[in-house]
Amino acid sequence: MQQAILPLDGIRVLDLTHFVNGPYATMLLGYMGAEIIKVESPKWGDGMRPAYRRDSTQSIGLAFALMNANKRSITLNLKTDEGREIFKRLVRKADVVVENFEAGTMERMGLNYEALRQLNPRLVYASSTGYGQSGPNRNLPAFDPIVQAMSGVMAVTGWPDDPPLKCGAIIADVLGATHLCAGILAALRQRDRTGEGVMVEISMQEAVLPSMVSHISAYYGMGLRQLREGNRGSAGVITPANAYPASDGWVMILAADNARWRRLCQIIGRPELGEDPRFAKLSARSQHRDEIDALIGQWTSMKTRAEIMELLHANDIICGVIKDLPEVMTDPHLVERGALQKIDHPQLGPITIFTSPVRFNGKPTPPHSPSPQLGADNESVYCGELGLTAQEITSLRERKII
Repeated sequence: MQQAILPLDGIRVLDLTHFVNGPYATMLLGYMGAEIIKVESPKWGDGMRPAYRRDSTQSIGLAFALMNANKRSITLNLKTDEGREIFKRLVRKADVVVENFEAGTMERMGLNYEALRQLNPRLVYASSTGYGQSGPNRNLPAFDPIVQAMSGVMAVTGWPDDPPLKCGAIIADVLGATHLCAGILAALRQRDRTGEGVMVEISMQEAVLPSMVSHISAYYGMGLRQLREGNRGSAGVITPANAYPASDGWVMILAADNARWRRLCQIIGRPELGEDPRFAKLSARSQHRDEIDALIGQWTSMKTRAEIMELLHANDIICGVIKDLPEVMTDPHLVERGALQKIDHPQLGPITIFTSPVRFNGKPTPPHSPSPQLGADNESVYCGELGLTAQEITSLRERKII
């Protein structure tokens, strides 16, 4: 059977990114069919390569494998004049360059958008930084927890009387990557219409702001000041919406509208609470959150998670099991949809990876190849595509340019 043509087949991306933010964006492009050439330092490669290794004998850890499927890898020292000249030759044949260095890094190397577009006017140049290419914070270094702090996420995470908490997941990196991918897709569409490339710029801090919509609305729209409410929903405005104990774990229940609240009261054996003036309306329930949570928690604690889910789903009450990582990574729903796939990685052996959330014609995109070894594609790119000889490759390697 002929393999389906993916939307980005024929698009070549030079990927200068590292860690999570940039690599996830380029991996998404790869799942959409683009050819991703990961350009790494000959000495270390992507700083994510050694992270989370089981032991020092492994060349990479699982995090790198999860963020870099469907990519080729070449090594190139962009701090040398010769390395930059080789990169410029690659740019002439590329459609997209993606980087997530600190603002000003590419400019100092003479590889910023204005310089590269002179070589390839159709080039889409994409940059992701913590705070953008302009403004007083443009040169500040940024990692995910720092951006969470600077974007307000930590201020609204945790319990009211406890210190702020970072979100356990790396949301700033992934939200930034998703926006970066979307910007690149739009830029390619613009290029197809005009024949000219464009620069795409993403600030991780700005990419996180839309996730704060409920808290921004509660603060400015309703004048609420206490926005750190633990597991309670939407700055405490929606009630009940919380995590509740089951006999074998925890569940999350959201029954905020009046009809669902009355059905929940029936299920827990307290139908009279549905008409009680203290609880009948959402605004009143918000004033009695502790009492409501105690009533629901008393009921849930006597049942298993499965029993709670069956009862609540049968009555159209929004709920979910709070799953730990082993449960998520073996979730039958995710496995059936192809969101989780087992592959045999050449360095790590059998591993389970997540695939692209973006589907075409309802089908998951299978991984074409596992994450590459550092410099695995040097010969095929430099010899096969730039025409360098084996002797030139050897010389470049000896001089630590590749």
